[in-house]
Amino acid sequence: MAGHAEGTPKEGSPGDRLSRLIAAGDVTALFQPIVDVERGTIAGRETLARPGPSSGYSNAGELFEEAEELGRLWELEAVTRSKSIAASREWSDGSQLFLNTTPQVLSDPRFPGELVTLVRGTPGLNPGRIVIEVTERSDQHYTEALVQQVTVLKSQGFEIAIDDVGAGTSGLNRIMALKPRWLKLDRDLVENIHLDRAKQNLIRFFLHFARMSSVKVIAEGIEKREELGALIDLGVRYAQGYLLARPGSREVGLEPELLSWVSERQAARRSASFADPRRTPVSRWSRQVLCVDGRMSVSDAAAMMLRDARAVGAAVTESGRYVGWCGRDELLRSAGDGRSGLPVGFIAHKESPLVSAETPVTEALEIAAAREDRAASEPLVLGEQGVVSGIATVGELLAAAAAIARDVQDRTAPVTGLPARVRADEHVASLIAEAKSRPGRSGDAAVVDIRNFAAFNAVVGYELGDQLLQRVVALLRTEVVRGEAGVFLAHLESDRFLVTAPPGVLAGRLRGMLETFDVTGETERPGEGSGRGGVGLRAVLVPDAFAGAETPADVYRAARDARGTDEGEGSRLIVAGIQRARLSA
Repeated sequence: MAGHAEGTPKEGSPGDRLSRLIAAGDVTALFQPIVDVERGTIAGRETLARPGPSSGYSNAGELFEEAEELGRLWELEAVTRSKSIAASREWSDGSQLFLNTTPQVLSDPRFPGELVTLVRGTPGLNPGRIVIEVTERSDQHYTEALVQQVTVLKSQGFEIAIDDVGAGTSGLNRIMALKPRWLKLDRDLVENIHLDRAKQNLIRFFLHFARMSSVKVIAEGIEKREELGALIDLGVRYAQGYLLARPGSREVGLEPELLSWVSERQAARRSASFADPRRTPVSRWSRQVLCVDGRMSVSDAAAMMLRDARAVGAAVTESGRYVGWCGRDELLRSAGDGRSGLPVGFIAHKESPLVSAETPVTEALEIAAAREDRAASEPLVLGEQGVVSGIATVGELLAAAAAIARDVQDRTAPVTGLPARVRADEHVASLIAEAKSRPGRSGDAAVVDIRNFAAFNAVVGYELGDQLLQRVVALLRTEVVRGEAGVFLAHLESDRFLVTAPPGVLAGRLRGMLETFDVTGETERPGEGSGRGGVGLRAVLVPDAFAGAETPADVYRAARDARGTDEGEGSRLIVAGIQRARLSA
């Protein structure tokens, strides 16, 4: 954007140029996409106001700072808000519009009424598509009026986002007071997150809180692929930043090449949790739901309910977008009293959130358990981007939990808690299938076993043998897996473990693990003195394991044959070939 020429004096009093800008509406609305990186689609767009090239302001920061100093934020934001909403007319792709506002303006009692009038008078928009993004430009304390205004906005169907989460002015007090539907992680948390374990752990905390509270998390300010990759691996679903798209017109889209890369990264993440029953989406246990338009009268909606004996309630929509839930008993009770002629949207619970149908059952159960008492018996309403796809009742969630418990018991190694042989086979089979469909993108596998484990158990007993297994698993996790989504670890049987990873990852990590095992005294055998003749670790690495395999048994056979040629003692790394199992080094 062109600014005023350097050195050009500001004419008149300090407020003159601001008055001219406000009177002329001399601002431009730009849009920056917020991307759903799980689906590779645009979930929303943040509107960003820029002063006009002849306004005398070099950037938006200068404009808003002067308006705040002069006490004219209300007037300025009225202009930018009007411009942004006008530029969003006839928006038909279903994405949400994020409107920035300061706490000072949001606290004004005029705000909700003016916003409702503006939105409802704009074709293609309704309150359910609008997210009010609370920004902070000062250290001003929040007032009771701000919380009251947010409550009013939510009752009208608007959603609330808190910006700069993780920065000094966006602490937990603001989150607890406003109870937003969206959290936007500050750029300082995102920058170089792929290199910072502390930042990763903090984002894990926010993600866990968000899942339990039905809140959506956006990472903003992403400028590097490494940052985006780390965020995807952590489970962040929504992303924004120059890497994905710069602010521009409302038609600005996403680069196909970047979307392809994101899809591959997501596939690797899903592969890492392949066949884990705890990751089964809640949609598997969902049922159809009655949807009613919020403008329909309560009596008409109740009549529809009575025609469906299985309906436990109704999802209330506005222009096809979910706005709240109305339970069966409440709807029928309302139809019998003075509220029968009211629009059903009037009695809908606007605080009942829409939960992604892809949410794992375990997380869905936690979401249900974290609800307030009055909502404890309500089903979870499932859907994406405002479109309802079904519900999961409390009974269905409990049935899912019981099924998962049985499945986990059958598919998890009891001593180590790792995926057992069945899940390992499914995982390897998926990697073989992927290698066939996408030649040149195979990975490596390794089978790690404990030498002389049976003799160790015979001497010291099974309890200490189990402790040794657990210590080996701890080493594998810290030295080899390192918390990375693309590295899979399973307990095949007794003393054998499977590790899979992208090409070139395992060799160095396995060597480091073997050295650590030896120098920490793990080879000592209690009651037998020095352990050099005792237990040790053996790792058989199978490079490019999946391209040449037909079944999981081929991978295990290559490792077994190479292991069979080794008659040494102590810890050792062996490299095998998948086509002809042979000792290479």
